[in-house]
Amino acid sequence: MTQKYDLLHASISLEALFESMPVAMVLLDREGRHVAANHAVTAFNGLPPSELIGRKVAEFSKESGENIERDFRMFDEGLEVPVHEIQIGEIICQVSVKAVRDASGFAVGEMVSLTDITRQKKIERELAEANAKLSFLANHDPLTATLNVRAYHELCDRMMGLAFRNNTSFSVLFIDLDHFKCVNDTYGHDVGDCILRSVAECMRNSCRKCDVIGRVGGEEFSVFLPETDNQGALVFAEKLRSSIEQLSLKHDIFGEIRITTSIGVASKMKHHKAIADIQRDADHAMYHAKKEGRNRVCCLHLPCYVEQAMS
Repeated sequence: MTQKYDLLHASISLEALFESMPVAMVLLDREGRHVAANHAVTAFNGLPPSELIGRKVAEFSKESGENIERDFRMFDEGLEVPVHEIQIGEIICQVSVKAVRDASGFAVGEMVSLTDITRQKKIERELAEANAKLSFLANHDPLTATLNVRAYHELCDRMMGLAFRNNTSFSVLFIDLDHFKCVNDTYGHDVGDCILRSVAECMRNSCRKCDVIGRVGGEEFSVFLPETDNQGALVFAEKLRSSIEQLSLKHDIFGEIRITTSIGVASKMKHHKAIADIQRDADHAMYHAKKEGRNRVCCLHLPCYVEQAMS
């Protein structure tokens, strides 16, 4: 009890009180001038407290100076300043601010504590990057960086539902590389992988940002085209077919290697309840393109397509 009484009634200087704090502490007036500071502040600006007293925070950081003006506007409105972050050089700080008020309640200054959270933020950033990589790997084909079949189907099903609710069109392309087994058998799987990557990149360059690309088989891709009717899909498919035909892979031993593709097109119909339905029609159209001689675009003329053409 005696120790507690002595502590409560001891004469402790402001300087000693500040130095006892485990974090950087600064007392500022309404003009943003340093009234007091502890030595922990040196880690943030490289200056000892004696060189800070009387100088404005804005001299060292324009952003901090603006923040102080904001703080006092909030204090005068009876508001509390939320804990926030600020970067000073290479250091990221968590800033906590409390008003210092006179007997009338007027904010004459503010007490600021600065906590170095640079390491914590670095760890958070590394974790976020790792999680993003894991998410990417879970949803993308590792060779071509296009969506894998599961992620492609899930996203397309959601986009189809949205299209039916909003009564907008959509189309799907089913893309199969011609004689790809022969490419692998002749040139090897490394060359085949290079071709797959080149074709995927060609599709990314050709597609809009809203289009969805998925690798749905060994040499098979599918592209979902939102707000695209059958005619628009056919025009796009032909441009894509031509772009893939113009791709050229130069090999040190085999020289120039080219590839062509057969593309099937299907567009929104009433029986397309899920991506599997429309992709089945596009797949049939693609096989029709194969039968017709490959390196071409086909849209299978099922009765439903005739109905669409007549409407």
